[in-house]
Amino acid sequence: MKFKSYVVFFILFGVLPDLFITMVPLSGASLWWKLLVCLPTAVALFYLVCIGRGVRYTESLRVLSYVIFIFGLPKFLYSAFYSLDPIAALHIGFAVSVFFCILIFHVTTHLMLRETDIVLDRLPAEFDGLRACVIADVHLGSFGNDNPYIKRIIDLVLAQKPDIILFAGDLVNFDAGEAESYMKQLARLEAPLGIYAIRGNHDYLLHGHHLTEEQRLQQTDKLLEMERSLGWTVLLNEHAIVKNNGGEITIAGVENISGNPYFPSMGGDLGKALEGIPEGTFTILLSHDPTHWRAEVAGKAPVDLTLSGHTHGLKIKTAGPHISSWRLKESAGLYTEGKQALYVTRGLGSAFAFRLAGFPNVDIITLKPNTH
Repeated sequence: MKFKSYVVFFILFGVLPDLFITMVPLSGASLWWKLLVCLPTAVALFYLVCIGRGVRYTESLRVLSYVIFIFGLPKFLYSAFYSLDPIAALHIGFAVSVFFCILIFHVTTHLMLRETDIVLDRLPAEFDGLRACVIADVHLGSFGNDNPYIKRIIDLVLAQKPDIILFAGDLVNFDAGEAESYMKQLARLEAPLGIYAIRGNHDYLLHGHHLTEEQRLQQTDKLLEMERSLGWTVLLNEHAIVKNNGGEITIAGVENISGNPYFPSMGGDLGKALEGIPEGTFTILLSHDPTHWRAEVAGKAPVDLTLSGHTHGLKIKTAGPHISSWRLKESAGLYTEGKQALYVTRGLGSAFAFRLAGFPNVDIITLKPNTH
């Protein structure tokens, strides 16, 4: 998002409501009451300046979002409905503030475990009952540094004793530094058949305006090296062979590909990722954006199971420099078409300070062959 967009939000949800409230409802109140009303906007201004200067960008944006959603938006709604009914307007503003407090401080870190069996025709018998842990959209920058929530995620994953861990992208929000304080926790992840990962759209660090192109590329390289230092196999239009009890399957991964024009392709190449895989080999594809499944996979590519994230469970998303909406046919859970399947995890975090789509999920999928 461009800096001017943050300025617009600051004026709309900070300056204008404060002017109205201090000049109309509080016109006869003491200066101290007026200053108290304007205090959240003053805090927002401080962090807006930090964002503009690229100072502690991720932290500044996180605090700004707290202020906007807990104080700014409620004040805006109070001002908008004041002329109709001042008491009702106050109740509306208070209810919206409480709603976002619940989203930020409860829903966002109320971790859930979701278990799903997936029956697939070509699954080798040696992989019958394979337990795969699917995680995505951690968005570490939304939690600050050393948040115990991340330890809870790792503990929950390890407690399931998965055979393999598959990460479908979006480890960070805006820069590689968001992962630094969590490297010790992330290094605890382990599985007998390995950890395989891809990049999500946020892992290309395109969504923050504070980096030059040269800095962005340096940061993406740094993030990639950090992930690889954890022992993760990061698949960039590549595939790997996984062996178990004499049987083999393939895990393929693409760089970000989207069926939506507001998320441009970042060099994703499905053909390259699948190149060299022997015909008839059972293949799992990691592709961050589930719209890719309809665009290139379903009925078109020799992929048995696709694993995605990106949606956070939302049926409708907004993206890009303009407000744009589209309905996601596959937004959360399991979808099948013919002999192919797509599983979309709801993810663990959000680029915002809150999750609107519901509780964060660690997903355990158990693969079973179709014996009928």
